[in-house]
Amino acid sequence: MSRVLAGRYELLEQIGEGGMAVVYKSRDKLLNRYVAIKILKPEFIKDLKLVENFKKESQAAASLVHSNIVGVYDVGREGNINYIVMELVEGKILSDIIKDEGPLDYKRAIDIGQQIAAGLSCAHKNHIIHKDVKPHNVLVTKDGVAKITDFGIAKFVDNATIVGNADTVMGSVHYFSPEQARGGYVDEKSDIYSLGIVMYEMITGKVPFDGDNPVTVALMHMNNDILPPSQVVSGVPPILEQIIMKATDKIQVNRFKSADEMMEALKNVDLISSIVGNSVYLGSRSGEGSRAYGNSEPEEEPGTVPIEGSTGKVDKKDKNKGGKKKVRLNKVKVTAIVVALICAIPVSGLIYHLVSNWGANGEITVPDLAGKTVAEAKEELDALGLTLEEGDTVYDSEYDEGQIVSQNPDADSKVKKGKVVVVSISKGAKEGTVPNIVGKSYEDAVYLIKKYGYEVGDVTIGESDMPKDTVISQTPEAEDEAKPGKSIDFVVSGGESDTVAMPKLLGLTLEKAKEELKAVGLTLGETSEGTSEAYGQGQIMWQQIAAGETVDKGEAINVKVSTGTEVSGPKSVALDVDFSNAKNLVFFLTVTVSDESGTRNIFTREQRLKEQGSEVISLSGTGQGTVTVLFDNDVEMKKNVNFNTGEID
Repeated sequence: MSRVLAGRYELLEQIGEGGMAVVYKSRDKLLNRYVAIKILKPEFIKDLKLVENFKKESQAAASLVHSNIVGVYDVGREGNINYIVMELVEGKILSDIIKDEGPLDYKRAIDIGQQIAAGLSCAHKNHIIHKDVKPHNVLVTKDGVAKITDFGIAKFVDNATIVGNADTVMGSVHYFSPEQARGGYVDEKSDIYSLGIVMYEMITGKVPFDGDNPVTVALMHMNNDILPPSQVVSGVPPILEQIIMKATDKIQVNRFKSADEMMEALKNVDLISSIVGNSVYLGSRSGEGSRAYGNSEPEEEPGTVPIEGSTGKVDKKDKNKGGKKKVRLNKVKVTAIVVALICAIPVSGLIYHLVSNWGANGEITVPDLAGKTVAEAKEELDALGLTLEEGDTVYDSEYDEGQIVSQNPDADSKVKKGKVVVVSISKGAKEGTVPNIVGKSYEDAVYLIKKYGYEVGDVTIGESDMPKDTVISQTPEAEDEAKPGKSIDFVVSGGESDTVAMPKLLGLTLEKAKEELKAVGLTLGETSEGTSEAYGQGQIMWQQIAAGETVDKGEAINVKVSTGTEVSGPKSVALDVDFSNAKNLVFFLTVTVSDESGTRNIFTREQRLKEQGSEVISLSGTGQGTVTVLFDNDVEMKKNVNFNTGEID
């Protein structure tokens, strides 16, 4: 018999185990979907601070909704079980991928790194810092989607974890920042440092610092220089190496300002490498490829780079017969511009003179050009005294071919008259890229799926507060790569559900039962009375619909309330014993009662199965006393019992 939590989560099989929790594949009976449920191990339930953090911080993580973050759906407690309900991710842990396949191809590492940065960006914008970014906390789906897990969840201390004051867990030793090692101020840039270490491990197959114990490794993070990745493995693009070294700078202010900035830098690795080559980026060790732009004219002046069609200062002697202007820029300056654009190294004065044309007529607000054609955008900018420049053409599934995808400066930026606004233009969706249909109507979703060469797959209805017939999820996800002709499944909103799971009322008072019913949209129906040896006076002894069953909202539920037992002398009280804390699958149960008439065993080493979940035991006695429950030879609980009132505490 499988265990069901909260009347809806059916535990199917154990799929993972960590230092402080066990993870089960489970089925949400209410929404008819598979989920992962993380359950705090029994040995930690007495640590009230840990349990409270487990609940409070997981609720904060549940506010994060992003394709690169494992979703947290629910947090709860049932008896002694503290649990978190999460998205079930079918795939591999990044640490296993590195172990089995590392070092990874740099393009794959960049792709995973961008996705982790995107997830961190979402968290940071919601004022949540992960504090323990590492490959063990990144899941990669079969389609290559990276998802960060364990956001904000209190970490258990093990032999690879460092703690601060009051046993505050600070992070895993191989990946945490120097400020974490010092017990200093931790912010978003601490996560960026950890991501840099993860990138380093993906590229090289090993972490930069290792030692015999956590303290040794912590000191290395504080004091030792990181060996550049290119000195560990070959084939690392210099720009990628500089991004990793910038992210892992020991001084926080020298790192990327945000996860977004690091993500953008990673996006441009191949672009910048193709422009400047492998040797000019902040110096070269190989001595090869010393020219920044691959100049094929040997008679050019040393230290200059020809740029065709530019608007900078022109030397008259550089005009060719075709009338084209040739601008000469010092290689070092060109490289500095590239570096500044990618890694945010300040050369604002140089950029000011080379790419800006500032006027003196006050500030202008840059309009939002996304979705407009070049002609429409040019007309709008001309009217404001700004200049449009066409930049890259990019694949994009959101904007049609010819529409503007992005711009620099961003919309609503304040600029001077004459400022150049560079735009990227869509060349349509890349063949094999799944369109985004979430938030679209059913009709629009079908249109987009067919437009991009895919087939409409299974369409199901799910509970959501989104408008009816609006797409709430899709498989594969947007921007995933899939061959044309593949079916795309999606879920549309059926509006709010008209059914709920019936709560457990047995043992509750009538007032408490009313509260439980009202909380899920049900009402109390007819009440009757009866005698019971299992339930004390005033407790509900019977409910019309069993706990966990599906029932229509608004339905009235009939109950029967115990008047106690009519028998004089000893009275009976019901005790609910939860088996989840049993250490063995098969164990011996002993229940001992002490009251005014003496001490006796209700059960003596009777065999039970952990998978049975729980058992209601009828205790008989007089006056006041105690009940002690043992699993095998260990005391599981000891409670006070008032047989006169039926209360157990």
